[in-house]
Amino acid sequence: MKNIAIITGASSGMGREFALQLSGQFDEIWGIGLGEEKLKELDGLVKGFRGFDLDLTKEESFEKLIKLLSEEKPNVKYLANCSGFGKFGRFDEIDIKQSANMIDLNCRALMQMTEYVLPYMSEGSHIVQIASVAAFQPVPYMAVYAASKAFVLSYSRALNQELKFRKIKITTVCPFWTKTAFFDRAKDTKAKSEVVTKYVAMYDPKKVVKKAIKDTKKGKELSICGFIARSQVRFVNILPKKLVMKTWISQQKLNKKYKNK
Repeated sequence: MKNIAIITGASSGMGREFALQLSGQFDEIWGIGLGEEKLKELDGLVKGFRGFDLDLTKEESFEKLIKLLSEEKPNVKYLANCSGFGKFGRFDEIDIKQSANMIDLNCRALMQMTEYVLPYMSEGSHIVQIASVAAFQPVPYMAVYAASKAFVLSYSRALNQELKFRKIKITTVCPFWTKTAFFDRAKDTKAKSEVVTKYVAMYDPKKVVKKAIKDTKKGKELSICGFIARSQVRFVNILPKKLVMKTWISQQKLNKKYKNK
């Protein structure tokens, strides 16, 4: 029986970084993502890599995955759910279909991947779920994205307790701003000016993933890379959420930006 890792969002960003950093640790690494050419780039870089060009917002993609798992019956020792995206803007600047698609990918697809793969995981296996520091607070002008990541955090923490009897551990990764292609899609809305203009800090995805892998091995429930990220989570957990939102809006000068719109 092959010991494998499955990584979603493997064609770019943190998913790609997980594939690179986990190379050689498993018999095979299955990378799921969008863009056949981007996945092919990993063939010579990741030992035992197999790419699957699948859109996880479509049910037929899961049907293909279920069939593949049933036929090969691998021992999935590592699952990293890295697929997801966000959008910046007021609710009426983001197409409703895009917001619904965000929920489908960030929440529903993550849940489906987790629960379709779990029957093929054995004692000592690990699951990594990519959430965000935004999971700990409501974020105006990123409302759906932050809410979707709150789902990931809550679901993963609860499921981690349910899986104790199987000795399978879930680590939820909550990055701060991280330098990936996330911003290209996040900014692509009807917003007429920049919504987020102050980032405070921008982390390297290599460092975020390196810490996540280390924290996973330690069996940690949360992985938060960097002093600024950890400090933000600590403060938003103790401050009134109304104050947290007011501070965010003031920091980004969003009241001024949207006052006459």
